[in-house]
Amino acid sequence: MKKQLFIATGLVSLMFASCKKDDNTTVTPTGTLKVPYTSLTSTTNYFETFKGADGKTTVDFSGQTTRINMLKEIDAYMKKGLTSVVTAAKLKDMYENKNSAFTDAALNTATDKTIVSKTAQSFATVDADAERQRFYGYFTQLETASNSFSQVAAQGKAGVLDGKYLVDEKGFEYAQFIQKGLIGAMMLDQISNIYLGTEKQAADNSTIVSGKNYTALEHHWDEAYGYLTSNEMFPKKDPADATKWLESYLGTYVRQVSKSTGGEDATDIYMALLKGRAAIVNKDITTRDAQIAYVRTSLEKAVAIIAISYINKTKTATTDAARYHALSEGVGFIYSLRFAHNAKINKTKSDDLINGLMNKPNGFWSLTNADLDAVRDRLASAFGVSKDVVVNH
Repeated sequence: MKKQLFIATGLVSLMFASCKKDDNTTVTPTGTLKVPYTSLTSTTNYFETFKGADGKTTVDFSGQTTRINMLKEIDAYMKKGLTSVVTAAKLKDMYENKNSAFTDAALNTATDKTIVSKTAQSFATVDADAERQRFYGYFTQLETASNSFSQVAAQGKAGVLDGKYLVDEKGFEYAQFIQKGLIGAMMLDQISNIYLGTEKQAADNSTIVSGKNYTALEHHWDEAYGYLTSNEMFPKKDPADATKWLESYLGTYVRQVSKSTGGEDATDIYMALLKGRAAIVNKDITTRDAQIAYVRTSLEKAVAIIAISYINKTKTATTDAARYHALSEGVGFIYSLRFAHNAKINKTKSDDLINGLMNKPNGFWSLTNADLDAVRDRLASAFGVSKDVVVNH
């Protein structure tokens, strides 16, 4: 009797598992796709393409927009270090969304949204905490440097270069380490490892989330999209000025990379995001998975190309201000590479490359072109791109 019950229970479980799998992997028959792939183009409106039974868009990435707006306020506060002292305590409050640190009241009331919780989230707990501590350390270093805002920086002396960039006595611009570092630690990590990761992409795709008009799986894909851009297409030109674009942070740099620079065109990445979302609606997991792989590798290569480009710009810069600003940005992108999926430049390799640029006795002031080439060439070799690439950023 027990054996029969066990067999029956197993059959029921197997039937349930099969049904559950079908909910997520069945491909709608050709010709009746809910969102035909052939209907998607580089000018397709992401929001208007995906609508629920209520006729309203099913796209919602408000949480991602909130965190990006928090980073924008952190950036604005860090810029004050050019003319006044900025404090690590204030930066920590903004990073953790505590003590009403933002000027935008809506950010202060979004108490369930923080940048710290999304920093290195895919890493093991101990490793993630180590990365967060890195940013706390940067906050302290930035405060220390800002105490010298009234003087011109020089070797061994913190201050401001060319009236634009606050650096410490080694030429390190901590505002860039923070901003560019979070492009990787938050945005790249969240896209490639969290929202396009196994756990989130195993979410239910048959039941509408209570009070919403999307499935959990649809929502996770949109949350990945929201860390790249907040616009209805990618990239998007400013309607008021055709020479400008409306991207920010990761989206800005991904837009600047193209096949001609060794990466992928931004429009192709957008098409992959569109097609992946359509595949979820069509319950076509095979097509979705192909788009995930493409997006992950494209974003990783884009970050690497930007890092190489900044090192090359460091070599051709004609002022200390331009040199150390570009190098600080480059260091931030080299750091960010550890957050790619199955990263070619993992934490160990990333730290080694960064140490090669930062561990000289006088920091950036001590670097030679040979030092820069050693790091640049390793990056170019790892990604199979030109060591001479320069992107228009």
